[in-house]
Amino acid sequence: MPDSPLIMLVDDEQANLELFAAILEEEGYRTLSSNNAAVALKLLETNKPDLIISDIYMPEMGGFEFYEKVQSIPEIRSVPFIFLSALSDRAHVREGKELGADDYLTKPIDIDELVTTVRGKLKRAASMRSAMQSEFDALKEQVLSTLSHELNTPLTYIIGFSEIISGGASSITTDELKEFATLIHHGGGRLKNLVDDFLITVQIDSGHTQKYFETDRREFDLTKLMAQLRSEFEPQASEKGIAFNLKGDGPLRVFASESLVRDIVGRLLSNAVKFTSTGSVSLSASDEGEYVRLDVVDTGVGFPEAELPRVCDKFYQVNKEVQQQQGAGLGLYIAKNLANINRCKFEISSSENSGTKVTLHIPTR
Repeated sequence: MPDSPLIMLVDDEQANLELFAAILEEEGYRTLSSNNAAVALKLLETNKPDLIISDIYMPEMGGFEFYEKVQSIPEIRSVPFIFLSALSDRAHVREGKELGADDYLTKPIDIDELVTTVRGKLKRAASMRSAMQSEFDALKEQVLSTLSHELNTPLTYIIGFSEIISGGASSITTDELKEFATLIHHGGGRLKNLVDDFLITVQIDSGHTQKYFETDRREFDLTKLMAQLRSEFEPQASEKGIAFNLKGDGPLRVFASESLVRDIVGRLLSNAVKFTSTGSVSLSASDEGEYVRLDVVDTGVGFPEAELPRVCDKFYQVNKEVQQQQGAGLGLYIAKNLANINRCKFEISSSENSGTKVTLHIPTR
């Protein structure tokens, strides 16, 4: 049965291999046997079993070492692994479980227990694969949907207006040329932001940003950073006719990565300005001893309260079908994860049409 699960058996006793293979094949499984762990590793180069059962005490390479080497193979790492041994003392059971093995059976093997354990582990593995595939499919759908819109719209600006310029340069007025150049610049900036967000997300998920934080964290004055951000975002707020309020008596010394904190607060202010049409955006900070509390508050569209648990998810965008938005829906995901990396508490409160408040508690040491 080529489609039935493949089970690898590793045991230095040939009689055990033959017995276990006979039992499992009788249940409809395929088996792949080896009486040597090193040989079993070679077999894994061309075979991917659905489950591995390995003895612990074997010459040359024991079961625990074999397990650790299996875990170093990315394609095999998630395959269920069962330890098998005549030893039943708690120390060996505990050691096997601490390594991360899925189960531990002792000899002499009860046939029903062996079959039931194998069946249960395979069923759980299949369920996890199905869940992961569903999650992957949903993520792929989100990525494709985001890219199709967020790439096509700015590319339309860039390609369309550049074609107009190149095809009719002699008849285009100076004012029209400036307008086209502005739209092309806007489209290019939008593409850059999209690419930057995807790259930062990958860096966060891969652990690179955590490593960067470990080398970049230091003490700095938060009020100076707030003043810099005010000079960047106040003109944007003014263009929309909304007030930009800043409150924070310095110095407010914090201990974090200044560049990452700047990214966090910049994203929060960008969202606040983008989704506020009337009223104000406020940036404030105050000393609370072990932390400096920083608040970004706006009077914008807000989030439905029922959606608050999801607003920091990847690709989340509120009322995407109704509102004209720019971006991939990664801003709050990135901000919250950067906050966690900087050991900041991250809190968000909001209600629909009543604005949003995001609070960061940044460590002072």
